[in-house]
Amino acid sequence: MRPLPRIFFDSDARDLAIHLLGRHLVRTSADGDPHSGAVATIVETEAYLGSHDLACHACRGRTPRTATMFGPPGHAYVSLICGMYRSLNAVTGPDGTAGAVLIRAVWIDHDEPSRQRAPYPGSGPGRLTRALDVTRRHDTADLCEVSSQIHVVSGPTSIAQTHPEHPYRCGPRIGVNSAGPEWAGKPLRFWLEGHFAVSGTRKRNRAGERCAN
Repeated sequence: MRPLPRIFFDSDARDLAIHLLGRHLVRTSADGDPHSGAVATIVETEAYLGSHDLACHACRGRTPRTATMFGPPGHAYVSLICGMYRSLNAVTGPDGTAGAVLIRAVWIDHDEPSRQRAPYPGSGPGRLTRALDVTRRHDTADLCEVSSQIHVVSGPTSIAQTHPEHPYRCGPRIGVNSAGPEWAGKPLRFWLEGHFAVSGTRKRNRAGERCAN
């Protein structure tokens, strides 16, 4: 499977967050061999819209920490959460503007739910990066290049084909209350309904708005 083209990421962060659901995140080994790495299906995302979004890291402008978010699109932005946990984001375009989609949860290697311990290792941004060994050295990695240690491939062409039993839901992002009620409450988190790898509480996930495929 070929990586998704850069034009796929050169879009509004909200649209990209939806369209990444069901796509495959490939983490290759250090020598670039995909067969000795991991393949994960993206099941949960959050959109961060840019400098005007008070929950976005770029809301205070371009800094050494946030420079990757300003483009070009289709690259990885690896940030720290609370100074402790890493998170993996896909940079959205156009080049020179800030925007990103947090890949919040993945289904790794397509193992059966019954075989997994709880909480699932791909459920949540910190667990995801630990499970896939994503570190700050992967910041700026090209998600559109097959030789990159992290890239995104299309997989099936739609969410419906990937998981016909799982329509997606949307609701407020998690952990952004400091952005104030307006931005904390915006429905910019998206997830495959009922999927065991999705993070967050059951109550929070059931409260999300159901969306059609």
